[in-house]
Amino acid sequence: VTLTTKVLAIGDSEESSAEDKRKSKYKQHNFQDDFRTHLAYLLVGSRSPIDVVEDWNAVWRFGVSVHNKDKHVRRYHFHYVKGNNHPPGTIISGPVISGQEPMENVRKELSEENWVSENDIETPLKTYISKKYYNCDQYIQHIVSNALGSQSSRLFKYLLHLHRECVRD
Repeated sequence: VTLTTKVLAIGDSEESSAEDKRKSKYKQHNFQDDFRTHLAYLLVGSRSPIDVVEDWNAVWRFGVSVHNKDKHVRRYHFHYVKGNNHPPGTIISGPVISGQEPMENVRKELSEENWVSENDIETPLKTYISKKYYNCDQYIQHIVSNALGSQSSRLFKYLLHLHRECVRD
């Protein structure tokens, strides 16, 4: 028994796909330059690119540090500091535009907890911590991370709005 199979071939058998690959207009360094130019136009109204200065001392940071009070009690202190300063025991921190907004989000999420001062809570936590978190530190890190992320989300939405207005005009 012999089988005969016919295959439909499309294109030239001599053609090579390696030669005809499209070269992207945007390479990594070009994209960053174009992005800075467009960002400058959105924020300032000028097409001159924004100079990026890596000065972490000009940035405010929101974070939390942990202090052991005794064998069973831990105190979490939420702080808002300028620059790349990290108080001892910092478990998470991130750059923010306004330190009050993340703190309000943290206060809302941890409203049932034992607040001993305006910026401090103590364990044991009253909130049931799911098995997703290994301990209180991870739970607090998650809360602070969400608070930091909310600000970046709002900033992105604002830039997206500016971009859409620019494209529409």
